[in-house]
Amino acid sequence: MEALGGCCGIGDLPDEVLLKILACHSLNVQDLCRVSATCWRLRNVVLTQNLWRLKLRQHWPRVWDQLPSNSGITDWFEEVLQIICFSRKVRRLVSGLSQRLYQNVHLTTPVYNEVDALVLSTTYAHFYVLDALRQIVEDGAQHPREPSEYEYEPSEQEQPRPVQPRPNWQYENLTEKYYALKVMSHVHQGVCTQEWEEFLSRPKSRQSLEIGAMLMARWFQPHEDVSIKKMISEIDGIAEECRNKLRVSHPDHPGLYAALITYDHILQESLWTPTRCKQLFKCINHVLFDQMKMAGNSEDYYCLKNSLINEVLSSKTGIPITLSIVYMAVCHRLGLFLEPVNYPSHFLMRWKIPGTDDYEYIDAFNQGRHLTGKELHGELPFGIGLDQMLLTSCDAMQVFQRMIRNIMNVAQMQAHISDHMELFCPATELMSLLTPADRSVQELLLRIYYTLEIHYDRIVIGCRRLLTQGPSSILEDMLIDCEQILKSQRDAPKLITPNKRSKEIVFATGLVMRHKKYNFLCVIFGWDKECKMPAEWVRRMGVHNLQYKTKQPFYNVLVYDGSHRYAAQENLEVAAQPKRVTHSDIGKYFQEFTGTHYIPNAELLQQYPEDEPVRKEILQVRGLL
Repeated sequence: MEALGGCCGIGDLPDEVLLKILACHSLNVQDLCRVSATCWRLRNVVLTQNLWRLKLRQHWPRVWDQLPSNSGITDWFEEVLQIICFSRKVRRLVSGLSQRLYQNVHLTTPVYNEVDALVLSTTYAHFYVLDALRQIVEDGAQHPREPSEYEYEPSEQEQPRPVQPRPNWQYENLTEKYYALKVMSHVHQGVCTQEWEEFLSRPKSRQSLEIGAMLMARWFQPHEDVSIKKMISEIDGIAEECRNKLRVSHPDHPGLYAALITYDHILQESLWTPTRCKQLFKCINHVLFDQMKMAGNSEDYYCLKNSLINEVLSSKTGIPITLSIVYMAVCHRLGLFLEPVNYPSHFLMRWKIPGTDDYEYIDAFNQGRHLTGKELHGELPFGIGLDQMLLTSCDAMQVFQRMIRNIMNVAQMQAHISDHMELFCPATELMSLLTPADRSVQELLLRIYYTLEIHYDRIVIGCRRLLTQGPSSILEDMLIDCEQILKSQRDAPKLITPNKRSKEIVFATGLVMRHKKYNFLCVIFGWDKECKMPAEWVRRMGVHNLQYKTKQPFYNVLVYDGSHRYAAQENLEVAAQPKRVTHSDIGKYFQEFTGTHYIPNAELLQQYPEDEPVRKEILQVRGLL
């Protein structure tokens, strides 16, 4: 440049070069705004739509993954501004929830309505709100970014360095993360409900078993980023690996010269001759069961992950129904038509042998074993008679209902009632969505809501609807009660009453304790000067066997196993080696874990204002501060 008699500034570079520079991942939205403020030419370059489309893809990859390919977005700059605006609104909402909801067990109906208004405000608002909530939950974490295709090819030097996590990030901002997860569950369910409603509106022939199972995996994992695109891509990859094996074993197979069949293409029958089909089955079994080591999870059969397709693809273990769905999805891509069979106690698939009326049955739980109908009848559980109906195929809805019942069984086996209801409630919600005409399921769901003290507005609507179908004193009582509760929730939040300490109270909120008798770790989030539980609880827990019986302080504690307990002072001692207590309600009461104790949030401090000096003194005496 100097050889031409002058210096060249950035404004002298061609637009293509400027766009190449601005496309660098390390330049964020704020950087582009600063560049655009320098001169009109750079402003015009910065406003290039493809540049903002790329920035959205770079800095909000989860949003990009959720946006449909035919999103209809033309102003990408405006879309990025919307994402930033939603992020600020979500943070303002979440940061104020502890003050509003501290004395409530769950989100209130006014909060649900406020969140719903935000989510419904624009076409893709739900994606932006969910991403903003995940940013709060994952604040400070390291998120390795998967390489993506660039509209502008950057050099190796331009590739972003991995963002290092802030030390102990998962121990900070616990209250905001707690409420962000609560809101996320609600928004996520709304999104998933829309997905299911769209799925159920399709003709039965278009209700893909594979996609339905993926929607179910999303439904039961509200705090995880479960991507349908990613799962489809994983199954495509497995099918391609099967073709690679086929290419070695049978290089003349006609399936090698055809493209993989897409997941949404309808197959009516297998595309190949019986011999060619069996060659494919052999390659599929080799890849899935020998190469990938996919297997039935007999050791932990009743684990929730066995019923979730994304987890099955990740762990390579599952139960018969989920392994069968994966198996059928792979076969579908390779031109093999299989049907689900709702066989008693053990889900199977059947394959119609081309050119015949005969079927073979395939057991994905046992390495893809093929059986005849006669062999299957020989393995029927005792008491089940010989019935050809057992070997007929079933539709997708029957499969989904069986999957939900499996998850309900998993919920029944949880040790703590909170874990049980946390799983049983969404299972019932999904069953209600799939079987809207089943009054017993609808009524069960309303009772669950009432027991959990949530969704009073849904209870009112549901009770009114069911009462038009027939009388019920239980529903009438629930309706009256919930209408009163909804009126009270519209009032201002209840004031927090400070608790005065007395000399008998030895410990303080935020201390990590050990139970002397049962040796579990817990953290104190409240106390009473004397036991306030009813006489029946006192009798059942054997409190009269204690030295000071009920006439001693009792502490509300969160236990590492996820339970809430009420412990006598004589049974507790400060943990010599404090550890983080993993409990879903930690953030409701505490802002941070320091490594030795928990720091109460503003609301808990207001409730127990005299605890801080006591906590500090106890920690100093024990060398923990």
